[in-house]
Amino acid sequence: MSEPRYIQLVHDDVSAVQAVREAVGNGLRPTVRSGGHCYEDFVANTGGVILDMSLMNDVQRGVDKRGLPAYVVEAGATNWDVVTTLFRRFGKAVPGGSCYSVGSGGHVAGGGFGFLSRRHGLVVDHLTQVDVVTVRGGPDQPPVVEVTRAHRDDEGPEGELFWAHTGGGGGNFGVVLRYYFAHTVPEPPPHVWLSSIAWPWQGDDGLLAHPEDFARLVENFGTFFAAHSGKDEQVHRGLFSILKLTHKANGNVVLLSQWDEEDPGPLDAFVGAMEAGMTTRSTAQLFSVGGIAVHLPEKRRRMPWFQATQTVNGSGDNQRGKYKSAYHRRPFTPDQIASLHSWLTEDVPGADMSKTLVQADSYGCRINVPAPGDTAVPQRDSVLKLQYQSYWTDSAEDALHLDYMRRFYADVYRETGGVPEITDERHDRATDGAYVNYPDTDLGVATDPDPAYPRLYYKGNYRRLQAVKHFWDPGDVFHHKQSVRPPRA
Repeated sequence: MSEPRYIQLVHDDVSAVQAVREAVGNGLRPTVRSGGHCYEDFVANTGGVILDMSLMNDVQRGVDKRGLPAYVVEAGATNWDVVTTLFRRFGKAVPGGSCYSVGSGGHVAGGGFGFLSRRHGLVVDHLTQVDVVTVRGGPDQPPVVEVTRAHRDDEGPEGELFWAHTGGGGGNFGVVLRYYFAHTVPEPPPHVWLSSIAWPWQGDDGLLAHPEDFARLVENFGTFFAAHSGKDEQVHRGLFSILKLTHKANGNVVLLSQWDEEDPGPLDAFVGAMEAGMTTRSTAQLFSVGGIAVHLPEKRRRMPWFQATQTVNGSGDNQRGKYKSAYHRRPFTPDQIASLHSWLTEDVPGADMSKTLVQADSYGCRINVPAPGDTAVPQRDSVLKLQYQSYWTDSAEDALHLDYMRRFYADVYRETGGVPEITDERHDRATDGAYVNYPDTDLGVATDPDPAYPRLYYKGNYRRLQAVKHFWDPGDVFHHKQSVRPPRA
């Protein structure tokens, strides 16, 4: 449990500057909470100060520092604040995440993606400016605490500070106050088709009785998106799909998909490609997965985009959890598929495994148009993004779940040292690191001699991020277990 000295509610720019100045002046470490969704304890701050941004939750139309029209989102606004306000007031949408209560402060800084990203790119691909409380000053100088407004067209240090907030992750460079998005952010489609089908684990015709069907499904999913996720994809760029590979204790494996055009033909073709070669028959979803249950007996349903967004919008119950992630550039290998099946069918005595799963999200298309250095998000040619998840409520099960997740992940990526190793100029791999917004301290922490997380999250962008850190936070005021570290002397 965290025991901060105090929690300070921030309500405007002046109070933010005052709060940081007071913390720094008293020698207290500040951490920042926007939505409270960090997967690790990076905001927990025993003996320090937590700056709570939840009161700064406005979403409005305005102008950036260059006088250009923009949509302005304060750091405390949740994903649902952003969705509802942009859509209801302006008929717009940013391609952000579907977990309604995630705060914008961290979501955007880590890149941000969601159901519209294959057509419209990452959230940060639409960002034009960020306002940040920064703390500058050397060891022999008093700290200068002020609001810095960094625009994408700025040159020099301000331009670099902006760039660092396009995927560098939260809690690294200062206190984000607000983001500005281009007035050209997309209009969401009037209607979408939502599809939800499932395959039961149990029964004579279930996946346990037919492990070859599990393998075929995973192979079909990976093969399809490897073929239909290029930057020039024309037919299926409006398709976003999630394959929820649950532990057998859940009861069903689920495929949830959204198609954003009127003609459902390409969606039907996709679903048919997923079922090809399987003897296990799909059904409507039987059991909730990840806090979401979409029961559609007709397999697909046309509905207004806003209604569909509400339907897939879930953050689940208050519970304990562990997460891991991976970017995949190619279909799953036979060994990876075998590992997935082995671990998802393993009995773990004493642990409730009904909320354990691997969630494979479709990726690519418009996401893969920018170059790796155009933003701080370097993974720009992946076709899938995986999130390993386990949830439970009893603290007595902590060790069981943590050990299971570590061994599971290490086994899937055993050919590359137990992690989804990056692709670079010397290595053309099937994987490309991990997602900074799904932090995992098993990838190392800042105090380790050679942690893996800087390489897996940031790839070749890490040194540039370190240079930004050196200029804008030379005293390392803002830090956590996996923060960007100042460059070594």
